[in-house]
Amino acid sequence: MNENRNEYDKSLEYVSNTQTLVGTKQRELIDTETGELIHVDQITKRTYGTKNFWKCYLMDFLTVLGIIDSKQLDIFIYICENTNQTTNMFIGTYKKIAEDVKCSSATIATIMKKLQANNFIKKVQNGVWLVNPNILMKGNDTKRQILLSYYNSEIPVNEITMNRTKQKEIPTLEQSNNIKELEECKKSKE
Repeated sequence: MNENRNEYDKSLEYVSNTQTLVGTKQRELIDTETGELIHVDQITKRTYGTKNFWKCYLMDFLTVLGIIDSKQLDIFIYICENTNQTTNMFIGTYKKIAEDVKCSSATIATIMKKLQANNFIKKVQNGVWLVNPNILMKGNDTKRQILLSYYNSEIPVNEITMNRTKQKEIPTLEQSNNIKELEECKKSKE
């Protein structure tokens, strides 16, 4: 095992704006089949910073915890554990939560109202809640900004997707008829 594992690699240069270590070094490898000595350039890139892990913003989290009683804390933990990592959505009816956490619907209603009042969750529809990414989320800062735009939006959220590519708009019936007419017109001119 390498004893110098934690020692700083002098061939790497730190790039602060991307929080990465980048470097190259010459290596000699021996081909085990032919015994040939091969010279290669090894390129290394290590990224540090805000990678994909659950983040809990302490001051906001403690504020939320300050409003919770003991059984409500069990519900809060249940919400945190069952929040979808991709969309930051928690899906759970009062009945399902009551079964899993062993508590009453009244306790669930109380904590859900408290969590909404303290900006921890936002109700999307019955049984579907969006968790505030400023308090709890998994991902990097770019994803956080995307989730925040959904969380802060007044437009109802039907589905959150992380797909940021441009897609062609699906034509309406009228548009598709116009497209057919244009294609027929082009064919007749040929």
